Amino acid sequence: SGPCDDLGTSCDWAIKVEVCKHYLKGLPFHLTENILDQAHKLLDNHHDIDKLLLLILSAIENCRTRGLKTPVYLYSSELGRIRLLESLIGSDILQNLKDVQFCMYNFYHRTDLGPSVWSDDEDMDFIMS
Repeated sequence: SGPCDDLGTSCDWAIKVEVCKHYLKGLPFHLTENILDQAHKLLDNHHDIDKLLLLILSAIENCRTRGLKTPVYLYSSELGRIRLLESLIGSDILQNLKDVQFCMYNFYHRTDLGPSVWSDDEDMDFIMS
């Protein structure tokens, strides 16, 4: 892989995001948020993380969400994390966000599962045995 592959991949992503933004733009705000919630439930895994990231980037660039939850499985994709952070920096959405959860940096603590199972050293010893 060389510079041309990176440019080609970058251009491909930019085109996909623009197409997805076009379709999300016509939807009501609450429907876009519901789509993102369902996408997180269905696509936050190793195989579908790029599809979920595409939806998130499109919603960010359209400023179509009040909350942002990064995919847990984005931890394994450095390029995906960079795309997401660059998109956040390059958009106006940060002014409108009410809730942000950077789950991609803490894979072992799932906020959707309640208190962390690793909260106590004794618990960790018990779980690891």
